[in-house]
Amino acid sequence: MGTSLADDFEIYLHEIGLSEYEARAYLGVLQSGTTTAKEISDAADIPQSRVYDVLESLESKGFVTIQPGRPKKFGPIEPELAITQFVQHKRSNMEAEIKRSRNIGDKFLDALDGQQFQYRQNDEIDVFWSYKGKNYILKQFGQYCRSATDEVLMITKGNSFERVVSTHKETLRDRHDHGVDIRIIVPKDEVRDIVLDTANKWATVQNGDAIEGRIYLFDSKRVLVTWLSDQEDRFVAMATQSSQLQNTIRQLFELAWSDT
Repeated sequence: MGTSLADDFEIYLHEIGLSEYEARAYLGVLQSGTTTAKEISDAADIPQSRVYDVLESLESKGFVTIQPGRPKKFGPIEPELAITQFVQHKRSNMEAEIKRSRNIGDKFLDALDGQQFQYRQNDEIDVFWSYKGKNYILKQFGQYCRSATDEVLMITKGNSFERVVSTHKETLRDRHDHGVDIRIIVPKDEVRDIVLDTANKWATVQNGDAIEGRIYLFDSKRVLVTWLSDQEDRFVAMATQSSQLQNTIRQLFELAWSDT
């Protein structure tokens, strides 16, 4: 394997998340087959003081196997399998880090509540317009939903409701399990039964007729309004933290809820 080609391979491995020494060590094991740490240190120009740590890190990430003995020997894992295992390794670490952040965040909120910490609410109007289409708006919906602690209210059309359920059913179920009240008004004849059955597990869904817009209220914090723009020929959205608009939307929702 020529030097320039080896450099190319190292770049690929470095870009997916391996360190410089890890990339060199894996390529060295691939070329040498099952071998010792000293041989890898010499072949890949890795200091002997570092080579064991590097190879053990590669083993944890799914790139090499370790054969016990004196000395230990290290064997390569076939590249396609190694990449698959590394992706699984990164996914597991990411999920663990997300869970850790959520747990610590919940403890922080509990501590604030327990100490009755006084902090100033931001009463300024916060408005953004999005012309990036329904996928970006769905992402924003998910962010607001994950922060809800009291209620999520929706007035929406059937197709938008199905996208919300498909994309965020796990988040909505989690919010329901944490005591968040989720109520939805949607034309039920526009929604497939399987979607309604899914939503009914974590929300109260009522039928609404002649709904054209899409309005979502998260606690008393934020309103998200979306619609299909004729000029843009795509979905656009407005989000606001205006307390006056929140109160107005809530009153309209409760009136619509009582009439359904």
